[in-house]
Amino acid sequence: MIDQTANTIVETFYSGWISRFGVLEVVTTDQGRNFESDLFHSFTKYLGISKIRTAAYNPASNGMVERFHRQLKASLMCRLGSTKRSVQQLPTILLGILTAFKEDINASSAELLYGSNLRLPGQFL
Repeated sequence: MIDQTANTIVETFYSGWISRFGVLEVVTTDQGRNFESDLFHSFTKYLGISKIRTAAYNPASNGMVERFHRQLKASLMCRLGSTKRSVQQLPTILLGILTAFKEDINASSAELLYGSNLRLPGQFL
């Protein structure tokens, strides 16, 4: 995203998520201005999406996202040794996270999302 204005958030949410996976029943957001804007409120209302807000200044209330951020940060730090910038590494890192087997759910996130595992380049195996 080029910025975090309400307009950019709405466009990115629509083109990056809804266009691929359909309209959510519920979306959980923090209390950022972009998510509290009239535009985002109208957008979610128009699509029939219920909006839940996490508690202000309490990252623990958004635990799943915070865990993902820790995993993403650790993966980025591991890949920064290469000559490429971290933004260029992001698609590969996200693919690795999406396809990693998770023992607690006995599947990968990709398997739960798509119903089957994703094929990977040989170097991932």
